[in-house]
Amino acid sequence: MVAKYRQKIANQRLDQLQKFTTKLVKKYDIIVLEKLNTKGMMKNHYLARAIANASWSKLVDMLQYKCNWYGKKLIQVNPSYTSQICANCGKNNHRLGLNKSEWLAVREWDCPNCGKHLDRDINAAQVILQKGLAIR
Repeated sequence: MVAKYRQKIANQRLDQLQKFTTKLVKKYDIIVLEKLNTKGMMKNHYLARAIANASWSKLVDMLQYKCNWYGKKLIQVNPSYTSQICANCGKNNHRLGLNKSEWLAVREWDCPNCGKHLDRDINAAQVILQKGLAIR
């Protein structure tokens, strides 16, 4: 009974990944992702279950083969400093003088160079896109 339940959950996750990746690839000509070290992240026992459940590597594999199939482009960029670089002016703000744990707690910040108020996650996504478009 437990095996059937686990198989059902696995099938549901796979179905959702298939639908999601197909939708993305059909909608966008270029998809840019962070090139995450999931093997290294799996060693952190606090993150391992969440990463395994998210099926990140399976998502990337599906996106890659679907991009190839539909003639689209998948670009993976180095995630280093994406939350610290201002998407507006391009200046790397080096955690604004905070240590790593303090910086991770900061959700919004103002760029000292251009003064733009930034949401950490939205800014990082914009920087990832900019890096990817610069590569293409």
